[in-house]
Amino acid sequence: MTEQRDWRLPENRELAFLEFYRFHLEYRAHPGCVYSLLPAIAESLDMDEDQRAWLVWLNGNTQNAVTSLLLLEAAPRPEDWPKAVAFWNDNFKLLEWDTDRRHQKSKFGEATEAWASRHLLEPAQSWLDAAAGGWGPTWAFANGQPYMGRLSAWSMTEYARILLGPAIPDAGTWMLEDKSGSKSHRNGIATVMGHDAVYWDEGTPDMLGIVDDLGRYADELLAQVDHPDASRLTMESALCTWKSWHKPNRRYPGVYLDMMYERIRKAEARFGSRFLLLWEARLRDLPAYLRLEDNLYDPGLSSVKQNWYLETGQIPVLGRWSDSIPMSDFDYKVDAGDFGVRKERKWS
Repeated sequence: MTEQRDWRLPENRELAFLEFYRFHLEYRAHPGCVYSLLPAIAESLDMDEDQRAWLVWLNGNTQNAVTSLLLLEAAPRPEDWPKAVAFWNDNFKLLEWDTDRRHQKSKFGEATEAWASRHLLEPAQSWLDAAAGGWGPTWAFANGQPYMGRLSAWSMTEYARILLGPAIPDAGTWMLEDKSGSKSHRNGIATVMGHDAVYWDEGTPDMLGIVDDLGRYADELLAQVDHPDASRLTMESALCTWKSWHKPNRRYPGVYLDMMYERIRKAEARFGSRFLLLWEARLRDLPAYLRLEDNLYDPGLSSVKQNWYLETGQIPVLGRWSDSIPMSDFDYKVDAGDFGVRKERKWS
């Protein structure tokens, strides 16, 4: 049996993070479950390249594949964009945008009209032309999209890589010099490295003179992971998630899978049972212990699960998959039914 450790200790963090990142890649457990759900949507709807680029735009706005699917059903092709705007306008209060995009939700109509005026004729080719020049032009293209800021442009580039293929390059830099926009994953790298950096403000790494060291260390971590989706784009989100393990009531391995379960259930309460392809993607990509719909004794997105690592030093969920990290007492309690049957939220 693998020895249990206190995984919060600096000497244990690198192994814990690398196992988490490999798990993250294996089960496509990234924020928004985009590596699972975006291809599932595109394949189910037999989308051509321009339709895929349209989905890149939609999910770049919503960062919520459930909402993107609803908009896509209303407007399957880029030229149908006025229908997507009309659906958004008619259902504004019912449609969920990701928290990170909540301030841009009200701008979707204006932004989409601007996007159509620039890219409607060749939406996919516009991405591919930028990508032909490497990371610099790709980043400039993404960052120039209407109402896209630093973080949303980074995510949109990832969606383009998922939907349009490896012609879209990986990020050429960690962008650690971006004091505000890179704060989350920069602190994540520092925390893995053994620095207590979770609450550092934007200027602290500069003051300590460790920005270059953090960048080199991040590249060393990435080089240890062998997976087709291993990249700066995917490791950035894993680092952001990891950092939030160290804050109360935040993240844990598989948290975005649990959040997606709630997103689909909430949308079903509002729009009816029309999300079968999303449930099927979960069934295809995830073992039962990661599917709340098939695991009634897992409390899901709850403080007990969110704080287990922070309070005990044990890592929930990850030990079911990893040979290097043992099962946590949380998982044994789930198996024993100690938390009882999960109480479902009442959505309206």
